[in-house]
Parts: sequence; C-alpha cells; structure tokens
Amino acid sequence: MPQSAKLFSERLSHCLDETEAPTSIRERAVILSKMIDIPKQQAWSLLEGHLLPDQDTLQKIAAEFEVDPQWLSGEK
Repeated sequence: MPQSAKLFSERLSHCLDETEAPTSIRERAVILSKMIDIPKQQAWSLLEGHLLPDQDTLQKIAAEFEVDPQWLSGEK
C-alpha cells in the first residue's frame, strides 16, 4: 500500500481519536461516511490506508476536523 495513504490514515485516525470516536474501525467508517457524506466502503478504505481521498474529500475532512489539508495528506 502507498506510504502516503498509510500516513493519511494514521492522521485521520488521530483526528477521530481527538473527537473520542469509538475505536472500532466499523464504527469509525460509519461515523466518517455520515460526517462527510461518502459511502461506508470508501470511508473504510480511507481508514485502512488503502485509498487516498480526492481533493474535494480531503478538503471536507480537513474542514470537519479543523486541520490543515496538507498536514492531513502528509504533505507537511
């Protein structure tokens, strides 16, 4: 799996930790899919580090968690 996708998933998990989201990946996928209006399977893939979000999705996630999109994507 691409290292950047893995780093993104780690940072996304950190953001979810900060909101005290449940630790179960299933529950996190449901929460994330509702939060930014994406399919659960896509949320799961993002959380597992198998997929990088497109630019629009990255912006939505960053805005939701109030973090820098470049930090979230691993560019910083």
